[in-house]
Amino acid sequence: MGQGLSGAKSKLSGVLGGKSSDDQGASAAGSAGGSSAPVEGQFSVDEVLELQKALKAAFGEESFQKLLRRAEASYPKRGQRGHADQMAFTTQLQGLLLHVYRTVLPRKPWCLQPGWEGYKEMMLKMAAASEDPRVIQGKEEINRILGLPRHTIIRPPTDEPVFVETPDGSGNMTLSATAMLTDADGDSAHEFWEEDRGGQLVRVIPRSSM
Repeated sequence: MGQGLSGAKSKLSGVLGGKSSDDQGASAAGSAGGSSAPVEGQFSVDEVLELQKALKAAFGEESFQKLLRRAEASYPKRGQRGHADQMAFTTQLQGLLLHVYRTVLPRKPWCLQPGWEGYKEMMLKMAAASEDPRVIQGKEEINRILGLPRHTIIRPPTDEPVFVETPDGSGNMTLSATAMLTDADGDSAHEFWEEDRGGQLVRVIPRSSM
């Protein structure tokens, strides 16, 4: 049973991105004697460790873990290469991660952009510290909390999703500052547009709202 789970995790890492154990071991060995001197424009090792600590705390929260377990249960064949569950689960996981990145990354002292843009920025700023054994261990611990193979590298989606499901009710809805208008047919909207004689769309105000 444990062997099957390991195989499923390894295949899933191919979608999210990952390194082999040999590559990771070589990187860790090569970093053992590396310098911890701060590099301009880069996070220090201590800053990276604190950021990883904040992310681990957010990923480990009961509400996040419940949603993660629910997603895993919804896509039981996510470990099968090419199966529809694989991509569906990855999309669901990216949505869960997005909420955490929006919350944690903008905090001080990191002050990164929220969401996946901030994640990309974080990865760039962590480059100088990425070979530190403590940072590598932190990445592996995050993967463990997320139920992923230890050497998985999380890849951001190609484009930020237009909308993301928030089954925990954490989503928000932007309210319009303008009042609703009603036309002669009884339809209500914030704006009404009509096509003029030249074929151009123009904004109009319904007479019933004047």
